[in-house]
Amino acid sequence: MSRSVERALSILALFSREKQEWGITEISQEVQLPKSTVHGLVKTLEKENFLYLGENGKYRLGVKVFELGMAYSGNIKLTTAAEPMVRQLVDRYKQTVHVAIYAGRMAILVVSTRSGGSGVMAPRVGAGIPAYCTGVGKVLLAWQTPQVIEEYLQNEPLMPITKNTITDIERFKQELNNIRQQGYAIDRGEALLETGCVAAPIFGANGEIVAAISVSGPREEVVNENTLAACQADVLHAAQMISAVLGYREKNQLGYY
Repeated sequence: MSRSVERALSILALFSREKQEWGITEISQEVQLPKSTVHGLVKTLEKENFLYLGENGKYRLGVKVFELGMAYSGNIKLTTAAEPMVRQLVDRYKQTVHVAIYAGRMAILVVSTRSGGSGVMAPRVGAGIPAYCTGVGKVLLAWQTPQVIEEYLQNEPLMPITKNTITDIERFKQELNNIRQQGYAIDRGEALLETGCVAAPIFGANGEIVAAISVSGPREEVVNENTLAACQADVLHAAQMISAVLGYREKNQLGYY
């Protein structure tokens, strides 16, 4: 971790229920840094909305800290809501089940549960995986606004990870449209050549996508013609059940559009 990041975090750590306001001099004395250094760090935190300057000349925690707290709280609720369905999918398919959220143009795993018999190594919780070439990632992108999708495509090159990775922008946009229409995504070896995946969206009470859930395993076991239809139905059902626990009410017959 860089020294600047450590110093900025040490400043944020000063704020508590007992002491919600801090001045530059107080911060300087508490963290034992020159006032000029503290001033620069605080101004950066203020610019990014982690702090704001009150009328009394002292700083308080800003809206970005509140947003992070809400996101953390939401993830706890999400993982609690998802746990029974995750276990059900793991028990049925003996594969790896992921639940991921969209952040920083990545799919961030908040649940990663691997069956003992699964042939897929499960990334750790908190790991970020590419959005454009994974089942959960494509689902998370498919339900973003057109502006968010365009911003993603402008900043994230569609690099060919395997021979099955979609690298053409227009084809990728069509893939997202198809996913949104059918209500689920399939990954046929786009990130790992021998790995297949079926993923579906999880919605919150406000009707917006909050996460995606997937079953991942060897392609010949997960996305073959004998098991794909059942896996699609089960993953969709799991996503719908988790969405219902989170307060989502279906808006059409499928509930995913």
